[in-house]
Amino acid sequence: KKLYLRVEDLTKNNKLPKVNDSDSIAKVIVEISEKRLGVTAVMHKEKLVGIITDGDIRRMLTKTTQISQFEAKDIMGSNPKTINESAMAIDALQIMENNSITQMLVIDDNNNYVGVVHLHDLIKEGIF
Repeated sequence: KKLYLRVEDLTKNNKLPKVNDSDSIAKVIVEISEKRLGVTAVMHKEKLVGIITDGDIRRMLTKTTQISQFEAKDIMGSNPKTINESAMAIDALQIMENNSITQMLVIDDNNNYVGVVHLHDLIKEGIF
């Protein structure tokens, strides 16, 4: 599988979590919870501009519980790690290991956000 499995093979069954950069933190939390990947992409006019993980939410809540004053753009990471959908799954694993992350946003050849690859996807396929 390490020789032929591509990222797109792993992500086709995952949901596509995304919020707008002006969405409330409450909406971000709901999106992360509903899509069950521990992450959401942050979009601005259909362009990928960031990422918010469940860890980002937890870190924010250790600083304040007044979440109504924040929008997605206030807590997002603005330089998310991405991988092309046609990349090999083993390459996704290597990037995740090198960056100590458990999920990564997937893009197509036109840099459009098309999915999320999660470490659990790689483990389930026996890549890890």
